[in-house]
Amino acid sequence: MKQFKIYYTSDVHGYLFPTDYIKDGQQPLGLINVVANYRKDHNTIIIDGGDMYQGSPLLQYLEKHHDIDAVTVAMNMAGYDYVTLGNHDFNFGYHQLQQHLNDLDATVIAENVTDLDGQTLYPAQIKTLENGTSVGLIGLVTDYINIWEKPAHLEGIKIESPLVKAAAAIAKLRETVDVVIGVYHGGYERDLTTGQVISDSTENIAWQLTDVLDLDILLTGHQHGNVQPQVINDVLTLQMPNQAKLFAEITGDEIDGKWQFNAVTKSAGLVSQESIKRRLQPLQKRVEAWLDQPITELSHAVKAESPLYLAQHGNAILQWIANVQLLSSGADITLVSLNNNPSNLPKNLTLRRILQNYPFDNTLVTKRVTGHDLRVSLEHTAQYFTLIDDQLAINPKWLVPKVEHYNYDLAFGIDYAFDISQSIGQRVSKLQYRGVEVQDKDVFTIAMNNYRAVGGGNYTEYRSSETITTGDQSIQEMLIAFFKTHAQLPESPKLQLHVK
Repeated sequence: MKQFKIYYTSDVHGYLFPTDYIKDGQQPLGLINVVANYRKDHNTIIIDGGDMYQGSPLLQYLEKHHDIDAVTVAMNMAGYDYVTLGNHDFNFGYHQLQQHLNDLDATVIAENVTDLDGQTLYPAQIKTLENGTSVGLIGLVTDYINIWEKPAHLEGIKIESPLVKAAAAIAKLRETVDVVIGVYHGGYERDLTTGQVISDSTENIAWQLTDVLDLDILLTGHQHGNVQPQVINDVLTLQMPNQAKLFAEITGDEIDGKWQFNAVTKSAGLVSQESIKRRLQPLQKRVEAWLDQPITELSHAVKAESPLYLAQHGNAILQWIANVQLLSSGADITLVSLNNNPSNLPKNLTLRRILQNYPFDNTLVTKRVTGHDLRVSLEHTAQYFTLIDDQLAINPKWLVPKVEHYNYDLAFGIDYAFDISQSIGQRVSKLQYRGVEVQDKDVFTIAMNNYRAVGGGNYTEYRSSETITTGDQSIQEMLIAFFKTHAQLPESPKLQLHVK
């Protein structure tokens, strides 16, 4: 009887230790804890679905300090066999990504990452296990990398549609293998319960892949959703949350000539894999000391508020980010996004708390935007809200399948209002700049993070607006530098937003 077992992680984002670097104490997350659950034999394959090399304070430390390649070391010691690439793995450029991959023992599978001639750089693979089971594996990554990433970071390569070469590659695998597994760094464009389309972009097309590709199993990622194993279009599929909170264990058994697949997701737990922990513990201590370095002593703490409150009123932290962005850019208006972490500061401010409140590796971009495009973009922002029993609430579409508080912008420098009782697209009830109504043909300079500037979060008007300047310094570094000349948070600019 043929059989196999797979362990699967995705969107680890450099969270190796059982900590999110915000809460005190150990938590059930991190690759080192996940790996402690693995029981690998010669009929087992270990796979990761991408976004390995960006996203945690540990990796932010490594960007600034010459030290070991912690993620690669951990994955090698864990015995990973195959990985695909995630969109964030390209954030520091393909050349730097290659340096990681050169030391990685696992085989990279990413069918739609090609050279400039369209030749696949990381082709599908066949793994023959000790018991004779042959498994075909194909990796795919969302082609929205082309929208988000700086062209210089993709120099020498192309990211094609996941569908361009996938069907032909799978057909070739089918000639010789028992089972075909797809590993897709992308999520689902449909509600998995109702089948309703929830996104018409090509960022996430996992449902379509189950429909049009001849797969047995599709392992997904990118959306950070906890998607329990289920069958869609006769394909077993699932998805993991980020930070290695969970891992999947998938088994396949050939019974009477037919394959049966089962899968479960399991917690990382609180037990660490000792050999990897010992190897990386000195680095972790350096990271923790770096994060705890004092920045300044504030006159008062900033308490945590709910995202719904912040989206209406902002707070001193968001005002500080706006101040820094306006001073750096000289723009008329600046956009400050919420994030998914708690927004609060203690009196004794450390680097850890700055990175908690601005966790993104973003740079600042200034755009020239018309009044028309500003209004359209604010209408998109206003979709964040809904009314439930006549009470203001967050639109569930911004919470499922992925929590996206970071796609809500507060605009500093204008006086504006949202009327949520109105239809979507008709909610901006006030829009003034310096006391004057904004007209469609007016033109403003607007400072925003680079993710928003390329249309991230479906802000397409910003993407098509003229770029005036693009900064090299990260916004995180700008926020830290603020306290070299200021002891306290700024008292301006004031947010002028009314939501009803």
